[in-house]
Amino acid sequence: MADKLTERIEEAMAPLRPALDLLITVPGISRIVADVIIAVTGGDMDRFPTAGHLASWTGVCPGHNESAGRTKSTRVRPDNRS
Repeated sequence: MADKLTERIEEAMAPLRPALDLLITVPGISRIVADVIIAVTGGDMDRFPTAGHLASWTGVCPGHNESAGRTKSTRVRPDNRS
């Protein structure tokens, strides 16, 4: 069963192979993580003008919110722990 699922994922990701190969070169991104990134974003990065926009969309850039010497919340978005 798992082999069939793996085959179907491979077939679906075949057209996006260049993007997957590029993502895997980033330290900390494995093949599975690259598959998830492509699945979530659809592989079309044109909707994100910069890498910062993509990071903001994913919720991994907390920002630096400071006013009058007081730091405001810098938490990132919660993950989906299922």
